[in-house]
Amino acid sequence: MKNNKIFIIAIFAALSILASCNKDEKIADAPLRIYLQLPMNLENANLEIAEVTLVNIETMARYCIENFEQDGNNYVATAVVPEGRYDITATGNISYFIGTSATTTTMKAESMGVEVTNSGSASSMVTLLFNNYNAEAGMVIEEIFFTSSTFSGTQRPYTDDQYLILTNNSDHLIYADSLAIVESKFQSDMQWELTPNLMKDAITVSWLYLIPGNGTSVPVEAGESLLIALNAKDHTLINSNSIDLSGAQFEFYDVSPNTEFFDEDNPAATNLIKWYSDLWSYTMLNNKGSKSYGIVRMHSDYDSFIENNYYKYTYLVNAAWGTYESNGDGYFIPNSWVIDWVNLAIKNEWAWNVASPSLDSGWTYCAETSSDKSRYGTSVIRKRDSNGKLIDTNNSTVDFLPKQKPSLAQ
Repeated sequence: MKNNKIFIIAIFAALSILASCNKDEKIADAPLRIYLQLPMNLENANLEIAEVTLVNIETMARYCIENFEQDGNNYVATAVVPEGRYDITATGNISYFIGTSATTTTMKAESMGVEVTNSGSASSMVTLLFNNYNAEAGMVIEEIFFTSSTFSGTQRPYTDDQYLILTNNSDHLIYADSLAIVESKFQSDMQWELTPNLMKDAITVSWLYLIPGNGTSVPVEAGESLLIALNAKDHTLINSNSIDLSGAQFEFYDVSPNTEFFDEDNPAATNLIKWYSDLWSYTMLNNKGSKSYGIVRMHSDYDSFIENNYYKYTYLVNAAWGTYESNGDGYFIPNSWVIDWVNLAIKNEWAWNVASPSLDSGWTYCAETSSDKSRYGTSVIRKRDSNGKLIDTNNSTVDFLPKQKPSLAQ
């Protein structure tokens, strides 16, 4: 990257303030040296594109820097701007490796109230450390009804009424189209020794469904929610012990390769786009709660994802007759793409969390044991604080109420 280019936006605002000063008073220009640092935990990381915006706190003049040169582990540029205090924000596309697979993500860094002065001998300096960034941060899973209900008067499960509620917990509009809903490949009640183990960098999924749209098709205002149904219809017409999901905006729909299982397509709800599933019939949530769920922003098109995110692994199986090695495969999603993650477990059979602690350091549940039939008709629901905001500490043990009556149940 060569030749720093500084583009001045809102120059008239700056000029009007300067004009109000005495003719003899001039604001001196000052050099500012900007260092961008990439996260140390990313393997072979490179900065592909970067943009740094400086906003003068007093004049509101904006300056944009786009060209940086690599200097060891940092990327550096020097800007010359009027002396003053600045709010500085950087965004960048960063490429790195997960195992042997290359991936790209968007990251952000900021520093507020940076003083830029002309000392005559040295530039002012600021260092910005990139962190994971998603424009949809604040979109969280509010509820997962994965256990399903039972047929009235029995303990026989009725699985078609499972659902998730996704809520905009931010203070601004979020567009939900092109967000994906995923289920973990691995189970929290069965720990495996994986080779290679990508868990510190990625999650492995058993299925991935995308909310369709062109980028602005699915606006979700602050505090509003999306209901994602397994089957978007009024299930109480079939089973009085069930739930009315006819108001769902979206539903899972599969053309099943298994001729013994057929999914139902309800035209009132938009179908999610199926990118991948390792199931042999139509999609269902794991009704014991041994799999986990998340919202992710895909930084890839379908073909690139299928080509670059394939994951083949081996693991050790401890059986009654001895220990042997087996193998499996699936698709991984970088942790930096994850917007929200909820670990689920069977309370007395938890063995491990299937995602990095950076995504969720805890877990929540509905079933006490794998044979616990009292789990049916219960869900996990995110807590709210005293102001009504959903609690999101990236610890589902703290954030969720386990084994609750579903919010949509009558």
